[in-house]
Amino acid sequence: MAGFRKPSAKKSFSARTTGRINRSVKRATNPFYGKKGTGFIKDPERSIKNSIYHKTTTGGFSSIKSSKTEQSDDLSADEWVKVILFFIVVFIVGGFIGVTFF
Repeated sequence: MAGFRKPSAKKSFSARTTGRINRSVKRATNPFYGKKGTGFIKDPERSIKNSIYHKTTTGGFSSIKSSKTEQSDDLSADEWVKVILFFIVVFIVGGFIGVTFF
């Protein structure tokens, strides 16, 4: 059962376009909607099989995308560049404002 998952464009599109209204209606009517661990209460056998499947397989695009669990609290190189650019812009704009007041 180990190996690559077969990517499905239809399922991927459906997951990305499920609307906010649809989720809010489900959340209002079902107190267990979206809560962690409720799958085990609803169908324990399915939940165990899914957890084993997700631990033993890798996604087709997992090597391209970074998962949220792999991200650390440290700033990446791109974020450092953004921070430095922000301070440079603030320094330049502050310099112009300071020149106009004197």
